[in-house]
Formats: sequence, C-alpha cells, structure tokens
Amino acid sequence: MSRKGGERMRIGTLAVLFGALFSVPTYGGGTLRVSLDFFVNPNHVPLVVCHESGWFAEEGLDVRLFVPAGASDPVKLAAARAAEIALTPQINYLIARSEGLPLVAIGALIGRGLGGLLALRNRGVERIDDLRGKRIGYSLAPLEPILWTAMLGSVGIREGEFRLIQVGFNTMQALLAGSVDAIGAFRNFEPIQARLEGADPVFFAQEDYGVPETYDLLLVVHPRLIEERSGDLAAFLRVLVRGIERTNADPDAAFDAFLAAHPDLDDELNRCSFEATLPLYAAGARHDDCEVWSTMCDYLVERGLIGERLCREELFTDALLPAVE
Repeated sequence: MSRKGGERMRIGTLAVLFGALFSVPTYGGGTLRVSLDFFVNPNHVPLVVCHESGWFAEEGLDVRLFVPAGASDPVKLAAARAAEIALTPQINYLIARSEGLPLVAIGALIGRGLGGLLALRNRGVERIDDLRGKRIGYSLAPLEPILWTAMLGSVGIREGEFRLIQVGFNTMQALLAGSVDAIGAFRNFEPIQARLEGADPVFFAQEDYGVPETYDLLLVVHPRLIEERSGDLAAFLRVLVRGIERTNADPDAAFDAFLAAHPDLDDELNRCSFEATLPLYAAGARHDDCEVWSTMCDYLVERGLIGERLCREELFTDALLPAVE
C-alpha cells in the first residue's frame, strides 16, 4: 500500500476512533468542535474569553472546545472531520500536509514561534552543546523530534549523540524528576514553571539555532468544511479577532474570564505565563505573511523533512478573515 493510501486508511480509522473516544457526535448547523493543541493554558485565553462572553452564541455558533488525548492528534482529528477546527503549530501542519492529510489553515492564534529546549543548570547544562549524550523529552510528534534534531545539529550534535524520549503531556515532571535531561518547551510556560519550582532553568530558543520564524498556533480545517460552512468559519474568526483585541485591551478582565471557566488554573504560574503571552497573540488572527510560509517550506525541504515544496496557495486562505481596516 502506498504511503498516501495508508494515510487515508488511518484517517478513516481515526474518524471512528476519535468520535468514540471523545463521545462527540457529528453536528450540523452552528456547532463547531474545536480541538485545542494541548492542555488548557494561557495561549487559549482569547478563545475562552469569546466563549465565556457569549460572543460565539451571538453569532449563532455552538463552539465546543476540547483537549485532545495527545498533542499529535489535532491535525488528524480535523482531517478525519472528528473536529471542525484544530489548533496546531505551522511546522506540524506542513508535515501533515506533506503526508497527504486534507487540511487548510484559516487563521492563527499565536503569531510567532514559542518553542525551544529547556534544561536545568544544576544538571550541568549551560550551553546547548552540553546536551550531547543527553535524553530529550518531547510530547508532540513529528514536530518536536524534527525541531530538536535540527537545533542540536546546528551546533554539531549528530543523530545518535542524544536520545529522544516520548513523555506525553508530562514533560516538566519528567525533567524535574531527572527522567530526561531536557524537554521541548514553550518559552511562555515551562521556564516560568521551572523557576517557580525552585529550579534554575536555561532555555534555548529555536530561532537562535536556525529555525525560521513561524506561526506557533494555526487554526486548520478540512477543505470541504470551507465549501460547506464558510459563513460559520468566518463568524468564528470574526469573534476570535474580537477576543484577541479584548484580551490585549483589558488583560485583567480577560484573565478573570479565563479563570471563571478554569478556576483550577488560578495560580502564579498561569498568571505569569499569561503576562508573557500577551505580546504573542496574532493580531487580527492573521496568518498570511507569504515570507513566513515560503521560508519555512524551504527550511523543511532543505532538511528533508518534507518531500517537496508545497503550493502556498493551497496551504492557507485569508478569505475568511475580517477585512483589515
């Protein structure tokens, strides 16, 4: 069976599997199931603000946010139509597209890269090349193994000179417990968490080691959904832009709305993380900088991470975004 044929079979299986896993039936009308990229965190504040403020309902939308079982699942859910919208990093999206998953990006929530490698100075790591021979924990495949291999390769650490270990969502626990020596991390969350835990973190930002500028959280959908429900998707994005604007204009009220929905996240970690995230939300939910797309595609092709350069016009559409005033 061809690789693409196998992928189509997996997508069909996923449609059944994830539908049962999340007990989410197929809805029509104004219902939009939105798969987050990870556990709920301050990256998602504008979405939660929209939901808690009733703005989606004002547009006739029944938006249902949910956390996927694994960080690699959102693109598969959207491709299998087990979710209408999925949040995913641009690099992960491009790899999914190169593997034949039917997806289109319609907007962005986080407009720049967040990723990098996090280690602890008290474990003997001061520079990135101190990670030679070490164990690297990650949660999101294929994105993270690709990024961390490329970053380490930029300082001369070859494959085989470090070990990648899948640790699920429990990356920080694995690092603090000494199960791994470094983890893939978001600059606006895990380094803060490590400091609050009394550790001495050192963070290596991906762009400092050759990774181009990127959209860290895109919103992606199945192409047929654009044909079938363009009005609902445009309404969703219109509300999201309103949520991003409100979050930036009145961050205290926005974070209060977030905590009203998720009171278990009312702690210093999430407050500090939210402050670090405020400059990173995508203005206007825009994701249409052609230079960002071209540079990232070239980067992935040059490193053999995708087989060929993808057609930019098929990767994203800005037709559903509110007009720029």
